[in-house]
Amino acid sequence: MPIDFKSLKKLESLPPGKAAGLPRSDTDKVEVLVKLREGARRPAFVTPRTQITGQIFSAEIPFRDVARLQDDPSVESMSISQKMPYIE
Repeated sequence: MPIDFKSLKKLESLPPGKAAGLPRSDTDKVEVLVKLREGARRPAFVTPRTQITGQIFSAEIPFRDVARLQDDPSVESMSISQKMPYIE
């Protein structure tokens, strides 16, 4: 099911055209940065790749879980990682 990015209030905005490059399937993986609310615990369905601070971590999740993060009260904000252009 396609996600309406405008409905995701916790998702930092994507630059124009970036949404077109996101996964097409709910099971495709996407890397996210997640900021938890102060004192909140990490959602049980997310396994961090890297713990950046006590409240911020990165994770690789199925695309369908972006909506789950949106609905989770412990999540303050999230951002979908973007690949940096290669510089020679």
